[in-house]
Amino acid sequence: MSPLPQPKGKQPKVIHLSSDQHHVVLGTAGTGKSTMAMMRALHLARPSTANNGPVLVVTFNNALVTYLKYLEPAAQSKITIETYAKFARGYLNSKGHMEWGRIAKPEQVSDAVAKAVQSARRRYRGSVLDRDLDWFIDELHWISGMGFTTEDAYQLADRVGRHTPLQKGLPRKVIWEIRDAYRKFRDEAGFWYDWYDLAAVTRGVFERDSGDRKYLHIIIDEGQDLSPEAIRSLTLAVAPGGSLTFFGDYHQAIYGQGLSWRSAGINLNGRPTEKFVDNLRNTAEIARVAIALAQSTYMKSGDIDLVEPVQPIVGGVKPTLARCVDGDGQIDLVRRFASDRSKVEKVAILARTWESARRVAGPLPYRRLDADLAKWDDEPGLYVGAYHSAKGLEFASVCMPFLDESHVPHPEVLAAYVEDEACAREARLLYVSITRARSTLLMTYSGTLTRLLPDNTDLWDEMVWP
Repeated sequence: MSPLPQPKGKQPKVIHLSSDQHHVVLGTAGTGKSTMAMMRALHLARPSTANNGPVLVVTFNNALVTYLKYLEPAAQSKITIETYAKFARGYLNSKGHMEWGRIAKPEQVSDAVAKAVQSARRRYRGSVLDRDLDWFIDELHWISGMGFTTEDAYQLADRVGRHTPLQKGLPRKVIWEIRDAYRKFRDEAGFWYDWYDLAAVTRGVFERDSGDRKYLHIIIDEGQDLSPEAIRSLTLAVAPGGSLTFFGDYHQAIYGQGLSWRSAGINLNGRPTEKFVDNLRNTAEIARVAIALAQSTYMKSGDIDLVEPVQPIVGGVKPTLARCVDGDGQIDLVRRFASDRSKVEKVAILARTWESARRVAGPLPYRRLDADLAKWDDEPGLYVGAYHSAKGLEFASVCMPFLDESHVPHPEVLAAYVEDEACAREARLLYVSITRARSTLLMTYSGTLTRLLPDNTDLWDEMVWP
């Protein structure tokens, strides 16, 4: 039996939107976007539906793929559910543009970018070249995701969502030369692509491909994390007369900050987006924390695609913020809580880094929220991961340790970006994690509490441990 719930409110309208047009559905955390995505996929694959046909459901990470397959296991013969990376890799392979081992891994990208930056420093002077290596890597990924193929296009671009300034003229010329040098060094190492320019290559191959398309309908879940080039390639992958449906929440844009579906070629022909504000997941108490964070200086935005969250009606217990004597005290408290609760319900330990999450979980039995998560079921248990790995998932209880200033914002992010941009990126990660909790939220820290949490205007109860 499918664990999909009965659709509520406006959800049936989205499920049954026209099957021969593109659609954009925006909603805050907990509004049922993943559920609607799967229900729409089932509807479009059903033989009784007009214009039915093969459906592809695309999302960003493997843990969410596993969860979506859990929502409707019987549909796997009719519906393909996979990450964008798997989709792009498979398509390029089918067209003769992929071989084993040709995609550079993050450490290989870092090495090639570092060489390119060093080369530029021998020819130029300027503060731009003093920036952290992670900033250069991120800027090159952003260029790829936007689909810029010439320096002129890059020079003219409005760097949407990029708070760290980069003037036009020589500074951008230097970055473009670093981009070219990086690709040269990468090619010399035997790599054709990295994970971020895969989308641009895929889009280009689709534009030249006059053959039949495999899917009549494509549904994008957690679309805010896909680059414009990825979305453009998916739009091109839809068979003539079919549909693309985009589900997203720009409060949770942890990879492509500031990038909108509007820049990605989804043509609604003047039709409005569908917007959802009713939180069906979190209690009112947990939602209040998330809403306060969303309205904070770090996350507040004038982006017209941001749907402001609304506090739900269902009440519960306030979240708890525990001040612990040290890191070991945090670990002790979280392990006690998780060990007890995970016997009767789903519990997640979510930390800023994988290393921190594993350290807290220690000897407790748990499942990792990573690419190897092969199964999702109704059984209670403990799940462990970094903030970003819990995207699209939900748990009865969530533990968030190490919310001290030394861990959040992450020091490497602070080093790579100006403070406003670093804090905006990190605040979105906190928002994702907080909104995974249905009924109970335990937060811990020692020393100085992170600057990213909103002021406690009766948002949570505080305790000292031990």
